[in-house]
Amino acid sequence: MSWKSECEEKMTIEAIAGAVSVEQRRRREAREERPTRARKRDRIKKFVSAVFSGRNNNSNSNDDGDDSLLPAYVKVAGDGSAGTVERIWQTRRENLEKCLRQQVCSRTKLREIVADGFVPDQPLSVRYEVWSLLLGVVPENRKERAKEREKKRKIYEEYAFEFAKFLRTPDVSVEVLYRNEQTVSVKLKVKEKMKREDKDLDVLEQIERDVERLHPSLHFFNDEGENIDKKRLDMTEALFIFAKTNKGYSYVQGMHELLAPLYFVCYNHPNELIARDCKSDSFWMFVELISELRDAYCKELDKTDQGINHLLSEHDSLLRKRCPLVAAKLIDELNVKPQFYAFRWCVLMFAGEFDFPSVLRTFDFLVSWPRGKRDALLRMMSAMVHSTIISDKIMNEETDFAVAMKTLQNYPSCDVNQIIKIACSFPFDIV
Repeated sequence: MSWKSECEEKMTIEAIAGAVSVEQRRRREAREERPTRARKRDRIKKFVSAVFSGRNNNSNSNDDGDDSLLPAYVKVAGDGSAGTVERIWQTRRENLEKCLRQQVCSRTKLREIVADGFVPDQPLSVRYEVWSLLLGVVPENRKERAKEREKKRKIYEEYAFEFAKFLRTPDVSVEVLYRNEQTVSVKLKVKEKMKREDKDLDVLEQIERDVERLHPSLHFFNDEGENIDKKRLDMTEALFIFAKTNKGYSYVQGMHELLAPLYFVCYNHPNELIARDCKSDSFWMFVELISELRDAYCKELDKTDQGINHLLSEHDSLLRKRCPLVAAKLIDELNVKPQFYAFRWCVLMFAGEFDFPSVLRTFDFLVSWPRGKRDALLRMMSAMVHSTIISDKIMNEETDFAVAMKTLQNYPSCDVNQIIKIACSFPFDIV
């Protein structure tokens, strides 16, 4: 069942467009006296609850029907008897399109609109625009975007010339075999790559191996895809340049999984000029995507409060608060530590757990979540353990260490929108 279908079944128009009673007005006025930060938190919690819980303002709760704390883009005018959920979806999409058309597109407003990963798959340009803006690759002012893109592309070309020129211009020689003054054969021989540091060659070979086996079941990435040699060379070049310009982190196996969705979105942009520079744009998106979590890729920081082990410990702590029963069984009784299964989730940002369309939706959520990518990542990790498909298995009396590990390391097929729904629903005051 799709996320949209789930919403259509659970959410009614009364949840966001009912009449406001005198008591509700009084309570709203009382809330206005609270600190701004608290009101903002209530506003987000109310939005998440309205979107996902399917509450009805015909119930006895005094809060039902009060849409004053909901973001403007989900308020739908009407008497509560018409409109339906389809109008809500249409309103959200119209507000997203309107926001993107603005001369100055506010990132704050854009994050509000797509906070739960609401990024339409069509047209293809929408996801590119949303990711570019929210990752900070382009400025909010539309007039400045072309100039900023050109600036970044020039910088990328400078990096390519300095660090990866040999990838673009292989040393080729021609060998012609003659017999009785007749040309028998002509062979092109590509000489070995120019001598470089052994470490560089090791990194390059690792990148090439990873990129070559990337998503073998997808036509876009496998040997049967169009321009596959160009695609692989583009991604190899971008990852090698990142390794050379970030020597403290270099290349970590699995980074190709993070670049793939970004490159896919840029490559398939309907504007040929943008699609032509997909490797540059995807490179800068990649840099910004991992910027908040880049310390998790540095081995020297593994045992510090910035490294991967600290991130896993944070997941352990949050899981105990968000899902105490499941955490107690999983961690304390079965002795399944986060380091055993969640390391891959962190490093790949779930790109290795779901099918490719679901990975795109996951990236929508990671990029758009108002509290940042780290908080979104931790919420997703908790949600993946909390989901019924996992929690029921963990809580089963017959489940032992081996079964739990197999289940978590080979995550079952599921609707990723359900995982995102759970991630959004966790309280904001648990830190």
